Amino acid sequence: MPNWQIKTSGNRAGKKKTSFSILTFLIYCILLSQNPKKVSAEGVYNVPTGSWATGTLLTGISVALPGTVVDPAPVVFRIEDGFYTPQDGYVDMTGCYAHGTAYWADHISRVVIEIKHISCPQGDRIYEKEILGYIYDAQGNFGFDADITPIEKEVWGIKIRTGIASVPAFVQGVLFLRQGFTIMKKEKRGPGWRRPLTFPENLKDFPP
Repeated sequence: MPNWQIKTSGNRAGKKKTSFSILTFLIYCILLSQNPKKVSAEGVYNVPTGSWATGTLLTGISVALPGTVVDPAPVVFRIEDGFYTPQDGYVDMTGCYAHGTAYWADHISRVVIEIKHISCPQGDRIYEKEILGYIYDAQGNFGFDADITPIEKEVWGIKIRTGIASVPAFVQGVLFLRQGFTIMKKEKRGPGWRRPLTFPENLKDFPP
């Protein structure tokens, strides 16, 4: 009688162990099937808020005075170095383009450039991302000093003084991110998505 009881207890323990192994295997299969196309961490890069990148303003800016955000001027800014992150990290995005708008800010008497999108050529595709950032001048000041052209006109017998604030093209600047983003590179090394400028020959070697 005791021998029979010991044998029965051993069979029950073996069945429990087998059931546990099967359950573990099923859970693993379920989790694997729910994420069959997991992206490698090496191909996805996080560019957090507070990151910055240097580059060149490709478009000249002419905005009316007094300024208004309702009618801003379009801006294209080429990133000539990668983003440096607050954690002392670096994300190579050389050759990408930042797009935004510029307007005159009366309270600081400078032209403010707000960046809203970024685009990066990746082979035969273009990676586009919505971001939020501002461009500072090469000295780290918010916005850009502008050349003011005063304009005086008369409307219904009333003289109105206005003007145009201009910033030349091909000036250096720094893009600071107010809202971070993630980017997925086609290749780990990244330079495959760079491409030469399509400007005329006399404008490729800027600034002069």
